[in-house]
Amino acid sequence: MFKGRSVIEIMVLAFTFVVAVSIMGLAVMIIIVESRNPEADTGLIANTLMSLISGILGALLGLIAGKSSSVAGSGDSLHDRPDKTDDGL
Repeated sequence: MFKGRSVIEIMVLAFTFVVAVSIMGLAVMIIIVESRNPEADTGLIANTLMSLISGILGALLGLIAGKSSSVAGSGDSLHDRPDKTDDGL
């Protein structure tokens, strides 16, 4: 499964797994608490869920941005053609 993958790809997969499990766990906990006691204050749990989502998304986007800047720094640019010919523009 991990054979032939870079460290960045493995980190992205690990972060994604952690995010998915955390989000699902907190969402299930909110559903259970609200169904058993509708008057319960689940604002703190919901705030934690949103903070977790935004923090992990920031980390994932940082990994992706770091990967793209390392590729761009190697001489290849996102604006270059794959065959290295001039497009005339």
